[in-house]
Order: sequence, then C-alpha cells, then structure tokens
Amino acid sequence: MSSVILDSSKKFIVMSLLARELKRDIPELNLYGPERSLLDFAYQDLKTCLKTKWKDVSSTEIEENLKVEDRQEELNEFLKVWIPQWLEKWRERVTLCQKLPHFSLEHAKTKRKAAKLFKRMENGQELKKLVAQKLIDKGEVCMTEMLAENLIVEEITYRLRRNKGKTLDKNTLEPLNVFQAVLPRVQRLTERRIPLIHLKLMTDF
Repeated sequence: MSSVILDSSKKFIVMSLLARELKRDIPELNLYGPERSLLDFAYQDLKTCLKTKWKDVSSTEIEENLKVEDRQEELNEFLKVWIPQWLEKWRERVTLCQKLPHFSLEHAKTKRKAAKLFKRMENGQELKKLVAQKLIDKGEVCMTEMLAENLIVEEITYRLRRNKGKTLDKNTLEPLNVFQAVLPRVQRLTERRIPLIHLKLMTDF
C-alpha cells in the first residue's frame, strides 16, 4: 500500500490504535525505546492490508474515511483480530541476528542484477501488488511487500542463472509470465513455518 500516504493526523490515529493493541498483546513492550521499530514495521504492513481490505476505494478516500468515526471503529475492530495474527507471523517469519546470512559472490551478483531488472520492469509494481495480495490471502500479513518483492527477484534470479547470466528478452520478463511462475513459490512459502526474513540488530547505540 505504498501508494496510500496518510498525512500526520491520520497516521497518528492509526499509530495510536496500533500501539494500544500491540501493548495489549505484549504489555512489557517499550514503544519509546529500541522496540519502536516493531511498531513501524506493523504500521507498514497494516497499510498494505488496509489497501487490500478497502480495495473498493481510492487512496484519497481511504484517508478521508479515517476521519469518519464509524470507519475508525471498523479499523479498531479490525486491529483486534489483525494484531495477534501479525504478531504470530512476526515470531514465525522474522529472526534478529548480529550478522546477515552469507551467500556466494556469484549468487549475490546475480541477485543484484535481478533486483535491478525488477526495478526497471514495466508494471513491476502492479506485479508486486498482485503477489502481495496472494500472500495476504494465504495469511502472510507480516513484511508482505518485502516477501512479495523477494519472490519476484528470486524468480528473475532463477531465469538469469538458467540463461547463464545473459540478457533476458522482453517476453521472459513479461509480468503475467513472471506472476504465473511465482504462484507456486507463494504456495511453497506459505507451507513452510520457518524464518524467512533476517534483520540485523543495531548494536552501534
């Protein structure tokens, strides 16, 4: 839901509701200290899910709807269900570490090239939204956009390796073609109950 930009007043409303529900589930949570990042991650994921939930309205209408008391109540009730689901997925999918996993130089180089190809892909963001929608439908509500982009980049990386690193033609990078290939990856991912996202701990402070 990167296209949905909430101004500071609406963001404050959502962040306040989100913080309250997070504190309900984790009373010892310090949202004014280093654990503030948890709230930030949850806020980004919530925006993605709201875009899916309120798909019948535009970005501007979503902002306006957050001013309405009934819509705020709907959001409040939604959060009571969504927060426990998000926390469960956070604990399942995210691992904090001192060092990020090491990959071979060749794999890292190919993946960087794949990421650049995705950034330049025509309708790439629409493809990312479709993959994110599929992930949400499967219950993947945590770090959804990151997972969606990683799945797409992994598929392009596979195609580059299959093509021995040579330039991929336009048909090979056609979004619908890539989307169809990513769907089985989505299914396999949602069947695995293991960490998929590694976040490096900030130890400089």
